[in-house]
Amino acid sequence: MIIALGFLLVALIYSSVGFGGGSTYIALLAVSDQPVAYIPIVALSCNLIVVAIGCFMALVRRGVDWRIAAPFFLASVPMAFIGGTVRLTDQVFFLLLAVSLLISAVLMLVDTRTENIEGLRHSQWPLALGIGGFLGLLSGMVGIGGGIFLAPILHYLRWSSAKTIAAICSLFILVNSSAGLLGQIVKVGADTWLDAMSTNVLLLLAVMIGGMVGARVVIEGIDQRQVKRATAVLIFLVGLRLAWQSVA
Repeated sequence: MIIALGFLLVALIYSSVGFGGGSTYIALLAVSDQPVAYIPIVALSCNLIVVAIGCFMALVRRGVDWRIAAPFFLASVPMAFIGGTVRLTDQVFFLLLAVSLLISAVLMLVDTRTENIEGLRHSQWPLALGIGGFLGLLSGMVGIGGGIFLAPILHYLRWSSAKTIAAICSLFILVNSSAGLLGQIVKVGADTWLDAMSTNVLLLLAVMIGGMVGARVVIEGIDQRQVKRATAVLIFLVGLRLAWQSVA
């Protein structure tokens, strides 16, 4: 019940800014007694539920700049599926997960936003394809939608505005989570997927409620920066714990 409340709160906060919260779901699941095979499946499913509403709103408002989004999606979708099918030992999975959580925690604390927008040139497509492919592969393997990595990269490269980047990342999380989840189902089988869903139906309901509320209301009285820092600390500590367990 406590972890379900945690999932609801994470979905509420992240959906209010257009993200899914995959890295935090992963962190919570990693310290629970979930079977290893369930962790990416549940995290990706929760990502899908939370970002679906945000993506719909972004598409209706035409907030996605497809000229920028196209190379990332073209590379990330097939690689996310491939990543989902990759079989990893428990030790390798947790080590890769630990590194991903540590990096995502650091990125959450670094403000890379800038108003000096340069845009994405055609000559930079190979770089965008490479970034998209790598993030897609990582997303499929560990169950993180990839938006938490893509957003600071886009800000740092100054390829678009903050509003457009949020819309692109929301859709990026949706397509990567879908492709990665499909790859996971191919790898573990439909029976394992159904068992993971039925076992964690309370978590799925929690993020559904949190996502619906967060996408429609402005959370008053909450300092998003403080929440972001606290979440980053949680993710960082879990990452350290997993890293220690992986090499010990």
